[in-house]
Amino acid sequence: MSSTQSSSKPSPVPAQSAGVDLIRIALGLNYFHFGYLKFYPDLSPAELIASYTAQRLSLYWIDAAVTLQIIAVMECAIGCALLFNVGLRWVAPAFFFHMAATFLPLFLLPEVTFKFAPLAPTIEGQYILKNFVLVSAGWVVFAPHLRFLHRRAQSKVCAADVALEPATAAAVSQSPSSQN
Repeated sequence: MSSTQSSSKPSPVPAQSAGVDLIRIALGLNYFHFGYLKFYPDLSPAELIASYTAQRLSLYWIDAAVTLQIIAVMECAIGCALLFNVGLRWVAPAFFFHMAATFLPLFLLPEVTFKFAPLAPTIEGQYILKNFVLVSAGWVVFAPHLRFLHRRAQSKVCAADVALEPATAAAVSQSPSSQN
């Protein structure tokens, strides 16, 4: 390998690293703020739809106020982890579970989320659909902390190296410099 080539992965460009940090902080502020609002009745714009969805999922077994408090704690915890950049590997599953749950009203409460499904969402439906952006931002932030992604990438690299080794060895043995 020449001195200009490196076998290690190049370090991220400072702007990319700063961008990921900005996304992480923005997600953290968003999560903490909207989670905090859920602790107080009638402050969260998502209070009713979250309560209705949780009640439908539990077949009206769980009280809406209790569910809202659980959601508030979870959102604040995710927000703090993102803001302080701690425990992201453990918070990632909670984040993606929560994000998946935010899409459930589209299916469980279409009368609330759509004027004309699926082309004309109500303001509540728009509020939910914008979560695709949050999922994408979460992927950018959490992907470096998810071990299964790294194991998978390493196994693909190792498999490619093993597959290339015999071909590389044959090419080297047939090169003019090795025949001397």
